Amino acid sequence: MKQTILIESVRGETRLAILEEGRLCEYYAERPGADEVTGSIYLGRVENVVPGMNAAFVDIGLEKNGFLYAGDIPEIARGDRQLAARMEGQRIERLVRPGQEILVQVTKVQSGQKGHRLSCHVTLPGRTMVLLPGVRYAGVSRKITDAAERDRLHAAARSFQGESDMGLIVRTAAAGQQEEALRGEWESLTTLWGDIRSRAARAKAPAKVFSNDDLTLRCVRDLLGPETEAVWVDDPDTLAAVRRQAEIMAPQWIDRIRINEAQTPLFDLYRVDRQLDKALRKYVWLDSGGSLVIEETEAMTVIDVNTGKFTGKRDLEDTIYRINCEAAREIVRQLRLRDIGGIVIVDFIDMADATKNEALLGLLRELAGSDRNRLSVVGMTGLGLVELTRKKQRRPLSRQLLHTCSACGGDGAVPSHETTARRAVREIWRRRRMGEENPILAEAEEPVVRWMRRIGAPEGGRVYACPRDGLEAGQYRLSPADESSLPEKSKPLK
Repeated sequence: MKQTILIESVRGETRLAILEEGRLCEYYAERPGADEVTGSIYLGRVENVVPGMNAAFVDIGLEKNGFLYAGDIPEIARGDRQLAARMEGQRIERLVRPGQEILVQVTKVQSGQKGHRLSCHVTLPGRTMVLLPGVRYAGVSRKITDAAERDRLHAAARSFQGESDMGLIVRTAAAGQQEEALRGEWESLTTLWGDIRSRAARAKAPAKVFSNDDLTLRCVRDLLGPETEAVWVDDPDTLAAVRRQAEIMAPQWIDRIRINEAQTPLFDLYRVDRQLDKALRKYVWLDSGGSLVIEETEAMTVIDVNTGKFTGKRDLEDTIYRINCEAAREIVRQLRLRDIGGIVIVDFIDMADATKNEALLGLLRELAGSDRNRLSVVGMTGLGLVELTRKKQRRPLSRQLLHTCSACGGDGAVPSHETTARRAVREIWRRRRMGEENPILAEAEEPVVRWMRRIGAPEGGRVYACPRDGLEAGQYRLSPADESSLPEKSKPLK
């Protein structure tokens, strides 16, 4: 599908939006002091070896230690490194020891209390290939379907390898490229790997030895291609930076990089921020009147499909099928836009027709191909729930742009006004039971105070209630009351 890419730079923050048919599908942002962690390479120090988890925790200089599974450590046997897939039964205690320095790459950014996922199988992406140091493997992207072209690229990849211990995966952008250009990138990536190893040899753990490229370079390397209608930027400096990268990596598409000369900023012209705000909401409305309810949890993401106002024009089964298909398209877009990874469970509207269920799964598999990240349709459970998995690389959009509410703690709900009022009354009752006889002033939100007045005060002393602004939902405050200088709106509880 044709794409339009927007790049905006304001006061050190760079934002990138990908639109398809005017709709926001992907969003990335880089802020000052917040380097892209995924793909960065560190010289780490093993802190703990945990045989029960067959893993180790590695200090890479970040807030939390990274998590390194035994299968992500190549075994060295007589100088030949083997793939993790061939290491069945390998134990972590045989591979690393506490205090050992080890070169690792962040493969998955974790959220919450977890550390980042690490691997010793380093990958260095270029525009036309991905270098696999230490792995004797040559592959071609599955998206290149022409058999003759696949054979040509595979033969070229084998010739680049020669007798080295380097491997590579040829990317989709390599299709149609001359072998000389591909060899040039191969040499550039192998030189980069040599530099990384040299920096690691001189560094003292923990230390970062390679940073993932900035957003503008990744835009040219990973996004600019025949499906890109235009790359729009908002200022001359960004235009020069993007074109400079394109001259090296994709000169044939450089004419598609343009500057916005209108007075209205790009993200306003394309309503990006408005669409971004909607992507952070729990409810997503479909054009037909149906809706999605998206719940992100620590373990998985759950999506419910509702018919809403959509009534259809023919029979019920046809109505349900049509809204399920519309929901499937929107779900795939929302997963890309929100950058949701891990397990996804979708509760589509039940359909009795088995052929329609199969058609829906087929549509999902077809739509999954539009996601540059790996999105797999596992199938349908006995309860009619559709299982998906999406590779987790970065923090989801909700974790990037939002913080946990101090009132609800991330649950999305706070105690009701009556619940808060009864908590306050019970605490006053406890104080009275323990012998406190002094007057008490209870302050809370206006609705909570109204409930306290309906409930009344426990026996054993005077209690005053007063509305107070500035307290969060579910909060109240009890303090000794000076009856000579009570707040203006204070009234006794009876």
